[in-house]
Amino acid sequence: MRRGAALLAFAAIAWAQQSDEVRVSAHTYAPPQLHLTAQTELVQLEVVVRDPKGHARAGLKQGDFAVLDEGKPSPIVAFSLETRLAMEAVAPPAVTEKSSTPAPVIPVPSKPATAPVRSTLIYFDDLHGTQAELQRTQAAARQFIRQGMGPGARAAVFSASKGLTLDFTADGEALTQAVGKLHAHQRFSDNGLATCPRITPYQAFLIVSGMSPDALQAAYDDARTCGMSSSQSQGSPRNPSLNSASNMSGTVLEVKQQAQATWEQSRGDSLNAFDALGDALNVLSRAPGTRVLLMVSTGFLSGMMDGERSSVIDRAIHAGIVIDAMDAKGLWSEGPARDFDQRQNVPVTTFIFETSTIGARNDAVDEVMEEFASGTGGLFFHNNNDLVGGFAELASVPETIYLLGIQPDTGGSAGRYHKLKVRLTSKSNDYLQTRPGYFASGKAASTPTATAGRPIDDRLLASDVEAEIPIGFTAQPAKGPNGESLVSTVIHVELAPLAFTERDGRHLQKITFIEALFDSGGKLVSAKEGSMDLALKDDTLKRLEASGISGSLKLAAPPGTYQVRVVVQDADGKIATQNQTVDVPK
Repeated sequence: MRRGAALLAFAAIAWAQQSDEVRVSAHTYAPPQLHLTAQTELVQLEVVVRDPKGHARAGLKQGDFAVLDEGKPSPIVAFSLETRLAMEAVAPPAVTEKSSTPAPVIPVPSKPATAPVRSTLIYFDDLHGTQAELQRTQAAARQFIRQGMGPGARAAVFSASKGLTLDFTADGEALTQAVGKLHAHQRFSDNGLATCPRITPYQAFLIVSGMSPDALQAAYDDARTCGMSSSQSQGSPRNPSLNSASNMSGTVLEVKQQAQATWEQSRGDSLNAFDALGDALNVLSRAPGTRVLLMVSTGFLSGMMDGERSSVIDRAIHAGIVIDAMDAKGLWSEGPARDFDQRQNVPVTTFIFETSTIGARNDAVDEVMEEFASGTGGLFFHNNNDLVGGFAELASVPETIYLLGIQPDTGGSAGRYHKLKVRLTSKSNDYLQTRPGYFASGKAASTPTATAGRPIDDRLLASDVEAEIPIGFTAQPAKGPNGESLVSTVIHVELAPLAFTERDGRHLQKITFIEALFDSGGKLVSAKEGSMDLALKDDTLKRLEASGISGSLKLAAPPGTYQVRVVVQDADGKIATQNQTVDVPK
């Protein structure tokens, strides 16, 4: 329901919204892009070279780079350059290396006629961190929006807990209001599941992964002191990490079980964050112009989740998205590991472990943000309380990005993660930002083929009318809560002719529908996709077969004349399409 419950509402029967018989989801839609599979699959690296002041460096060539795959040189087989000029700049005519004639100097206009489009999705990780930390970033974001939104800038507001809260707009007032409505939804305490012993998520990770015997020893000593287990004995060993039968009984077993439960809950919390980031990338990938995901977060644990981290980076790279990250904690400052009322009778070993690992724990939760930024050519703003300046710095994208292609290692290494290192061939104080590695597919791709789209995608881009499913819809102009122009559509589907699958006393069916706006030139302006997952009881099915079911979608639309096209598909692949013209007044 998080991904668009506010965008898609069903009006057929009020009680259906409150039951488990109808599940609703919706999201911004864009036609699938054509992907070609080449004979030899390449790993593409987006590399940003920055000088010590953080400025992107231009003018480098293929020979200036070297790539190491698992420490071994990997030849660069493809090289290109992408330059994002500043808004005021005008590109001079290209000059080949053989030419000795300098490029003519072209005056820079003081006021360019058209500003390039820059789409920034401001992603607030409200699943981690406190309300106070969120409020600091909200205040900074509002000031940035008021002062830093220049010509051509469009932004959207996205929260990890609720998804897209405001679609892309240049309306600063709407953006500041959307940012101000956010609240922290921290779902897991930094102190862990219990106070006896106190095992933090980071400590649980160290115990479960076996990376630190001291972490288990500290928890074991704390458990003995606070009286966790009645089965413990005074002669229990000082090294509980040994896997002997005696060590795996009593207190040690309970400590390990608590650590496992703590880590599983923390891991689930992190997986929710990765899922939300995937949703954010989907939204941003459909935005025009330069795409920047500005991630505002206190960070979260991502150990033993290399696949999830790599997937986010891969999706961002393929969509041309730069991820900039801001540490909402600001300048790092942290007191004792425990609250005052929890410091009584803490064993020395436990106290030493907790105080000596504070820095490592902060590094561990920040690692995911640093990797996202460095892996996509972005910046990581941290250890700094000037959050307003941070927003201004992160809103810009690198002026120069180098695209390097290497051949992946496919010799019997399917699924294995390869660490990459890109360096400059000459000595320099510059530093490089690029993805840290890739997952080997284990085999080269076959002949060039195009990725097939879904039938519903093909029907959307057509113009004919089909009636394999009985549907009807009405579209009319409307106004949003902030006065913005919308097209409001109500779609009605007759359920009686549809075939339902019966399982566990329920009648199952899934209805997918897409609403799209096309301008007078036939260009797709905007679209949304929604779905209804039906698991109906007998009496519910009878009622809905008699009445049908309706849903409403709303799309932002500037004043103008549009063709509204609706495509509906059921679980059996049957499709219906209809068109209607609507005028959106000024």
